[in-house]
Amino acid sequence: MKRRTFVQQLAATGMLLPMSLGFPRLRAFAQAPPGSEFMKLAAINNDTITVIIRLAGGNDGLNTIVPYTNSEYYKLRTDGSLFIKDTDVLKLSGNATMGLHPSLAGLKTLYEEQKVSIIQNVGYPNQNFSHFRSTDIWLSGTDADVFDTSGWYAKFLEELYPDYPDVLPTDPFAIELGTFLSSTLIGKKNNMGIAISNLNYVPDQPDEEPIPTTHVGIEEAYVREVIKQTNIFTTRIIEAGSKQTKNMVTYPTNNVLASGLAGIARIIAGGLKTQMYIVNLGGYDTHSNQLTQHANLHKQFADAVLAFQRDLEAFGLDKRVCMMTISEFGRRAISNGSGTDHGSAAPLFVIGSGVNGGFIGSDPNLTALQGPGNIPMEHDFRQVYASLLGQWYGASEQLYVPAALPRPFQQLPIFKKLSTSVGDDTSQRISLGMHYPSPANESTIIPFGGILSGTEGILGIYTPEGRLITEYHILPGTESIEVDTRSLPSGLFVYSLRSGNFELKQTLIVQH
Repeated sequence: MKRRTFVQQLAATGMLLPMSLGFPRLRAFAQAPPGSEFMKLAAINNDTITVIIRLAGGNDGLNTIVPYTNSEYYKLRTDGSLFIKDTDVLKLSGNATMGLHPSLAGLKTLYEEQKVSIIQNVGYPNQNFSHFRSTDIWLSGTDADVFDTSGWYAKFLEELYPDYPDVLPTDPFAIELGTFLSSTLIGKKNNMGIAISNLNYVPDQPDEEPIPTTHVGIEEAYVREVIKQTNIFTTRIIEAGSKQTKNMVTYPTNNVLASGLAGIARIIAGGLKTQMYIVNLGGYDTHSNQLTQHANLHKQFADAVLAFQRDLEAFGLDKRVCMMTISEFGRRAISNGSGTDHGSAAPLFVIGSGVNGGFIGSDPNLTALQGPGNIPMEHDFRQVYASLLGQWYGASEQLYVPAALPRPFQQLPIFKKLSTSVGDDTSQRISLGMHYPSPANESTIIPFGGILSGTEGILGIYTPEGRLITEYHILPGTESIEVDTRSLPSGLFVYSLRSGNFELKQTLIVQH
């Protein structure tokens, strides 16, 4: 297929390859030297992909994951009858108190297939209620009193790829659908992703005429260099899209999110090795007309996500790709008559074939609201980021603390994937998986691997303060151990696997 034909056929996706991607001055087209840290790290873990769906405006958690058996919910939402009737709620297997908004039927389908992890009451301490400031906090991964213009994922990439931008990847690290790059992908030194809004525009190569030896000539040389750099990624995206111009399933029409996800599915299927995509879906600032607006947004979201997941399954890519939602805050438990105002904690979704389906956390505590009706936080959003980096991407904690996250955060049992430490000497790569079932009641199984012949591993169970409760000696070839949790009280604990100079940690959740 010709390049022009490909561009014309994909115009409907709403994606554009802009010319100004914000790249720093680069030594373009450099090849990685033998033994480069860039190449060693890039070769370790490049098969997992995340699509972040940002629900911009502040999603109302109570009308998304509905506590339909809690009478307090209906009392709090009496003004304007801003509740979801219990008869309309989509009931979920394994949970007798929480259900989905009726417009989230597509999400219910995936939940029943154990492909949706629902993390309850996600927020951060000292919640800020400004859209702009709270968005900055979520995208930077910082504390509420720290101002940082760089993003958590970009800072992680800068730590992971120290040779960048002197040595360049063949494919972009990350792609954000839109006309500009959000701070998630802006690092302390470099932009670590590109923004795409429409494939109608593809920049041509710059002139090769001699550049004058003047100040203007120096600036022109820089512009030419940026254009060339842009076209490295442009060419790869078009190559990937040219290999796969059709989706395997039919996506919903008149659905902006579905169009974007359809385009992402095609370029992933076409072989693009980009590991992070960001899609923004606005409209969640529902101070008024919430019932109608929220229903429309939820249907758009759920229908698009279901089609994308089915497409990935048809392509055979579903075990490599996960989706994660974020929103700058939730909304107050108390209605204002026709909507809800800015609040604090709210649920978050992680979706895909590689997640542990079900709920993580407790039902919202509606009898202990804070301030003017804010739901108490149970999980810090950076626990989700740490889980994504540690479990899904296999990054060791030293790669993202303190580079991307200010301190260690206990991971949550979100992913089935074993956590393999990226960045350690590859001659010994131990792995430590999330325990199951989770939460544990009488017992739970902890999977692991990588204990070499002639060595042994030590699996320890600790209190959150670091006090050793018990430990087990693990012999080479052992792949899991069953731990009796009857003597442990309900709560969070830590388990670690040590072998030689290597150690991995995960969170143990016990609930009796």
